Amino acid sequence: MVQYSVYARVCNGSDSVEKHKLRLKGNLPKNGSVRLLVLTEKQYESMEILVGKLQEEEKPFICEQLSIF
Repeated sequence: MVQYSVYARVCNGSDSVEKHKLRLKGNLPKNGSVRLLVLTEKQYESMEILVGKLQEEEKPFICEQLSIF
């Protein structure tokens, strides 16, 4: 496992990318690491979603619970 969570942010241009890169660098965790991947719109458009056949044990389980805090 490379990451616990994946976060995405849309940036309008390289200036915005640099601004947010500096914000990330200023808020790095003491333990752990952050990976930054910059994709252009053209690269994002070429993304393919590959889905195999679900096995019986992989079928989604719908649980209708209500939690009140």
